[in-house]
Amino acid sequence: MSTAPAALSAPAPTARSRADHRPELHGLRGLAIALVVLYHVFFDRVSGGVDVFLFLSAFFLTGSFLRRMEDGRPMAPLAYWARTFKRLLPPAAAVILATLAAVYLLLPESTWMPALNDAIASLLQGENWLLIHRGTDYEAAASIATSPLQHFWSLSIQGQVFLAWPLLLALSALLARRLRIPPRRVVLVLFAALALASFAWSVVSTAAAQEVAYFDTSTRVWEFAAGSLLALWPLASPGAPRRAGGRRLRVALGWAGLAVLISTGALIDGRSMFPGWIAAIPLLGATGVFLAGTTGSRFSADRLLSSRPFALLGDISYGLYLVHWPILTITVLVTEREAAGPLLGTAIIAVSLVLAWLLTRLVDSPFRRWRWANARPWRAGAVAVAVLAIGLAPSLGARAQLEHLAEEAARRATVDNPGARALDPAFIAHRDVNPEAPPLPSGATLQQDWAHLELPCEGEFAPVEGMIEGSCRMTEAPEDAPVLVAVGNSRVAQVAMALAGPARENGWRLIILRGPSCVFTPGIASYKGPECDAHNDVSLSYLRDLDPEAVALSTTLLPHEGAERVSRVTEGTVPQLLAEDIDVIALRDAPRVAEDPVACLEAGGTVEECTQALDREAMPAVRADAAVLEELSGRGGGTLHPLDLQPLICPQDACPPIIGNVHVMFDEDHLTATYMESAGQETERLLREDGFAW
Repeated sequence: MSTAPAALSAPAPTARSRADHRPELHGLRGLAIALVVLYHVFFDRVSGGVDVFLFLSAFFLTGSFLRRMEDGRPMAPLAYWARTFKRLLPPAAAVILATLAAVYLLLPESTWMPALNDAIASLLQGENWLLIHRGTDYEAAASIATSPLQHFWSLSIQGQVFLAWPLLLALSALLARRLRIPPRRVVLVLFAALALASFAWSVVSTAAAQEVAYFDTSTRVWEFAAGSLLALWPLASPGAPRRAGGRRLRVALGWAGLAVLISTGALIDGRSMFPGWIAAIPLLGATGVFLAGTTGSRFSADRLLSSRPFALLGDISYGLYLVHWPILTITVLVTEREAAGPLLGTAIIAVSLVLAWLLTRLVDSPFRRWRWANARPWRAGAVAVAVLAIGLAPSLGARAQLEHLAEEAARRATVDNPGARALDPAFIAHRDVNPEAPPLPSGATLQQDWAHLELPCEGEFAPVEGMIEGSCRMTEAPEDAPVLVAVGNSRVAQVAMALAGPARENGWRLIILRGPSCVFTPGIASYKGPECDAHNDVSLSYLRDLDPEAVALSTTLLPHEGAERVSRVTEGTVPQLLAEDIDVIALRDAPRVAEDPVACLEAGGTVEECTQALDREAMPAVRADAAVLEELSGRGGGTLHPLDLQPLICPQDACPPIIGNVHVMFDEDHLTATYMESAGQETERLLREDGFAW
């Protein structure tokens, strides 16, 4: 199931804009949301509806500010923000709180904390950045990791633009006054430059890392800027004639634009291509409808879009998008389906239409038309802040409670949750062990159990390049402590948590430098594209500048399909590090499993039933790089230390979901940080036996 484009809502029109109302554009909103919903429920393609909404929202926003400039009225961005978020936040908060209640009642505990984080990020207009940080793939099939609030990514982008655009337009007005040139000319230059820069970056970023570009604000800005440029068109001015040629030409243009918009998702499978150049196609369709204007013909596209059904869809479009995605995702997850199907899908759409109408009637319209709040900007702002507080309070409170429960369980971890320590033949359970103690990490925090050391890399350990600044964390250590750097993708970072305990106990500083979804192969083009390649090159420069005592990296690679192979870093970067007198801990890539172990347990399976056999064809007993490591051993001033933790993860060729009352993996590909920390004693022993001098 693909991640959805959101139905975006334009600010309420002013009296002047109502006099110049374009009913076909209101109907275009209705058509776009209909396409979004239909493609979500029944198909697996991008409809282009989100792009039309971004485009239209900027058109209306810029048009209202242009009229202020030309009339000599104050730009008043604070008043605009107050009234806009007074309108947008109440329906969003209502849906978010209702969705959290449904998640609590209907979905497993492992979904609670991600949903709470999504709720907080959505209310604060930052859901798209959270999804990027989480590594969300909008093309991924529906699973327990699919967020019912994931659709707020585009609302967050719109909210960010609604905050930035008034400032840019106020700057344009100031420049126009100072330079004594028409405001439209300043706006044209500013937003044309912004559109070109963002479009170019969108094309490059989509080609390099499309799963990130899809949610990135900077790759979507050009769509807003295009809408702003359209507002400069003479036909957009109040009272301007609606003619772009003869009636027949305009009728043909309107139908052509409508056809282009509808056919975007039907004819182009652009899931892996958005939001690059292909996003211009639905915008061209919307532009055709705009330029056709009101033709007066009974057989025109504008007549269809102005009809009552499309007007009604336009009225409830914001509410329809808000409600349909949570209903769809929760229903599919509860019924354990991969897709809704015709009958269930039709029922979901019907329920969504009813709930969207009720949300519009009972929440959206009352807040939008509230005379007391509309009378003064500060009142509208107070309402927006109050709604934000009402939405955040239960979300923050519930998250704090789940974190408290997790901390309480962690305090008894030594007694109740030995993890990998239970594999030691000499292990004896603590006399005070609670046989009913829940496994760690707790269900609510399991999906968030990423490698996370206590400090950011700062001071002399701070990266010079900002590109990797957010990827670098370290342990607390004495000022002159020896340094061990673990570098690689998220799978390597999880394994590296086994080094955290030994580093602390032996007075070392552990630094984890993680490149999400980016295998560390500096100097070699990766399948992830230029952004990953640049991250790798900057990471290698960081290592050389830091000159640590040791570096840990993965010298094998276990792909999703096929057998383990030697990582290209092994014969490239590893000899260079050894030659520079740096010890290298050659990690073996972690095993993968065929099925999500957490989903198996949550479906009622026992530990034995959810245990999966280690695929020895993919991961033989002898690691793939054994011969290469033997050849490299003794080369250069540094020492090479192979480290294979596979026996701790899949002992005796079996991969259980829980060992020592600790979850081993939180999905098919990633170990939990908690389990790997519990493997610290055995990791230290293995390294000491190989001669690593802590």
